[in-house]
Amino acid sequence: MILGVEIENFDVFDRDRAGILIDESIAIAKEKAAGNNETVHNRLRNLNALVGRNSTGKTSFMGCLSFLQDVITDGCAEASITKGRPGFANMSPDISKPSFFRVFFKLEDNGTGKPKYVQYEIGISTSIYKSPYISSEKAFTTVISGDEIKTVKLLDIEEGRGTISFPGAGEGEMGEVVVDDEHLPALSIYGKLSKYTDFVALFREIRNWFFCSFSSDEQSSYFNEGGAPGGHKHLNSLGSNVGNVLEYMKMSDETEYERIISEIKSKIPTMKHRKNLPEVLKESPDKLFLYLLLLHDGAPRSTIFIETPDKDLYHDMVDVLADEMRAYTLRNGYCQIIFSTHNPYIIETLSPKEVWIFERTFEKDSGDVTIRCAGNDPLVCEMFRQGVGMGAIWYAGHLDSEPD
Repeated sequence: MILGVEIENFDVFDRDRAGILIDESIAIAKEKAAGNNETVHNRLRNLNALVGRNSTGKTSFMGCLSFLQDVITDGCAEASITKGRPGFANMSPDISKPSFFRVFFKLEDNGTGKPKYVQYEIGISTSIYKSPYISSEKAFTTVISGDEIKTVKLLDIEEGRGTISFPGAGEGEMGEVVVDDEHLPALSIYGKLSKYTDFVALFREIRNWFFCSFSSDEQSSYFNEGGAPGGHKHLNSLGSNVGNVLEYMKMSDETEYERIISEIKSKIPTMKHRKNLPEVLKESPDKLFLYLLLLHDGAPRSTIFIETPDKDLYHDMVDVLADEMRAYTLRNGYCQIIFSTHNPYIIETLSPKEVWIFERTFEKDSGDVTIRCAGNDPLVCEMFRQGVGMGAIWYAGHLDSEPD
């Protein structure tokens, strides 16, 4: 799961952060060891809501992470032009400087089952021909040595040359590495080599991010175009292969299929009393059904990103979805959901530490976004402690700055 993200010189962000990075994490651990628990440091949680006025950067934040995922899996040149992107030079506010993405992760160590903390950083620059290339790449982990917590480098590359922690290496021991393809990150290479366990875990974590578009405007058109026949293990981002997924589930384990479908149907009024799933579901599925099916996937996603999951849902169904998202994160301790919303209902049961407020001055085209956690506001925290829900706090205006 993601504990913190920092985006620099990309899209509408100059150098903006949600959550914490590795240095701050170590500082927090040292403060706690010294008995100081007063300082407020808020990391991203298992369940996170992004709120704020229109055009304040919520969609851009998710879009930046979608771009990063595509960079890791396909390379920066391909990532810059897929999914309707206009090319890297048009996404970077200042092409004379690199764009940086820094992401701090909490991963499950496959060997011990204990948490492992890794930070990944990548810098992307623009060539004189206005094409992107990987200019830097770094990775760090935390190591406890006696009473001391410190960072240890796993990867350090500049302009395609640098060092990497190789299998069997001692603490801090590095070997030389050269990446010939300037468009490909080293992580995309070493993340596929089983002996490089840290990089495999990191690559798998980013590759398994899921950007959900069940509520997007283009979603409905996909159901008229048909799809590949046969069973599919997982829903695609639009949910257009729901029929294939149901077929796969039923063929794999019919008992488990009946259990999951019965549980989902019991939560949706239009399906509660039906013996079988309606055939029309394959052509125009219920949005809530798609969300609940996603949240019951046998191979849960590391992070699910959803823009306005409450769109088109009746208010009591919003409550059902909020409860199911919470249940998903409780079942899967290393997984998380990050969603944006304009609906106070869906955040009513969240805590201040799970709500992130995006604000923007609109004084310039980019670089004037600020991101803050509601958990840093003493008034909001006190109201919540006294039993006021986050939806009511938001509706009363305590999360918003005054508009100009």
